[in-house]
Amino acid sequence: MKTTTSRFRPVMAIFTSILLAVVLVPTGCAPKVVPVEGPQISMMLETNFTSSEYDAGSLLLWNIGQNTLHISGTSVVHVSEIDYGGLPLFWQPGSPVRVVQQWGIPSKKALITATSKDIRMLVPPVGMQSAPTTGGLFTRWYVPEKDAFVVVPLEVSASSSQKTVMTVTEQGVASGSKSQLLTVPVPSGLAQIDVLYGSGSTSNGFVLVEARDNVVTNAADSLWLLHMNNRTGSWVRCGNLSAFGGSLIPDQSPSFARVGTLLYFTHSHTKIGCIDTTVVSPSVMLPEEINTLLVRLFKEGPQNAEGPLQAQLASSSDTLIVSYPDVHGNPVYYDVDISGTVLGSLRADKTSVTSFDANGKQGSSLKTPGSPGYVSFPSYDLFQGNIF
Repeated sequence: MKTTTSRFRPVMAIFTSILLAVVLVPTGCAPKVVPVEGPQISMMLETNFTSSEYDAGSLLLWNIGQNTLHISGTSVVHVSEIDYGGLPLFWQPGSPVRVVQQWGIPSKKALITATSKDIRMLVPPVGMQSAPTTGGLFTRWYVPEKDAFVVVPLEVSASSSQKTVMTVTEQGVASGSKSQLLTVPVPSGLAQIDVLYGSGSTSNGFVLVEARDNVVTNAADSLWLLHMNNRTGSWVRCGNLSAFGGSLIPDQSPSFARVGTLLYFTHSHTKIGCIDTTVVSPSVMLPEEINTLLVRLFKEGPQNAEGPLQAQLASSSDTLIVSYPDVHGNPVYYDVDISGTVLGSLRADKTSVTSFDANGKQGSSLKTPGSPGYVSFPSYDLFQGNIF
């Protein structure tokens, strides 16, 4: 399992599936769950892996209800020059499959090559492809309904002497598309804000940030949501990060997963938090059942790691997946309904990928020669946390 040790290392790709029909409770993180027959999760299996390149060549389907796996065996994309941070894929299933092109460091060459006619390579507009040489890292994500990318600076330093603003840029992928700007003043009293996650467009979307208090020293950082509606922006405070050591920024990059309107996050080995991004007064919630699972995974996982092992989160619109290594260090992916019940799990290593049902009964097992044991899940928003 890949882990991140720096804020500027990419996190594991985040995932998508259609597993359950969910009725969301607008003020909590535990909606009513109604099972659906024959749910499947789409994945890509990394094969022919070397220190500098690999094929994400095989589409893998995991049927939770039937506890089965099916592999297509068809090459999808080839990824080169992965020495710098691991280079996770950012992709969405469909017809065609969408894959975001990325560029190498320091070569600046395109790193992903389509190997199937059923792939659409999403190429961000010039200026949204990589950070300028003068610095100024940024985040970006994709908006399918507009066929556009949205870009926000990774950091905004507030000034005590003049008004500080955050600028959100949206631009279509099609040639000749004009960029649209949304400029929103930063709330007063904040020393600096760091962008953690973004979704949607300037007409209907949000940006989650972490902010430092400019007045109270040693205070826990706070979370704020910038709601974007019809190209206007408004800020709302979500609470502080005291349950997460005071900040999500140091040491390891946080992991996020959006499940409908709910945004889940975790950092280091602490808690899994949740924010409803649509309510008027959102707050940081700590779902008890899901955090009970996290504690169990920590106790059953590796005990001799050099540093804290962080769970990785993923989702579709309806379910949450929590990834954590087993005692041997191999990644295990737990498919969890939002009430915290494990519906099934997937274990991967260098020789095979195996499914298990909710009771731990083994289902399908596929031999995977040439694979390092890495599974790439789809990314719900095609969100990239930092662009170099």
